Amino acid sequence: MTRPPASLSPHGRNHGALVLPGAVPRLPLATDNYPALSFRDIYATTGVIGLRIGDPAKELSGQLVRIRGYMAPPLVAQGNFFILTRSPVITCPFCDPSAGWPDDVVLVHLEHDGRFIDPAQVIEVAGSLELGPKLDPQTGMVRLVRLRDAQWHVPPD
Repeated sequence: MTRPPASLSPHGRNHGALVLPGAVPRLPLATDNYPALSFRDIYATTGVIGLRIGDPAKELSGQLVRIRGYMAPPLVAQGNFFILTRSPVITCPFCDPSAGWPDDVVLVHLEHDGRFIDPAQVIEVAGSLELGPKLDPQTGMVRLVRLRDAQWHVPPD
């Protein structure tokens, strides 16, 4: 077994859920044709002004898209969802009560149960874009943006 990256929280280092970037298969080439959204495209405003969905994301609601970001540390070793963030989140907000989620995140529901990767590693996620506030019964969180039936990979440099 490979040692987990030192950048992880103790929780992340202990659960052994991480896979190495080279062990993650590339998504099918067909996903290269999906429109790419950045977090700037998704969230037009954040912070004290509040969250507002950007027009590029609104235009692609219900469609298959690609988004690059970072996989926040997971709650369990393997599962069917994770949180995609704009920048790395090193401490698991599920596990550390003093840590909080950034407002501008994407809840990713995987097509199949998956393993997780170092939260400092950029990933690309492809799935069906859902917009609008919704309580997720699995996580207990209300999220504004979700990807359904998603897959992820480490993009080539």
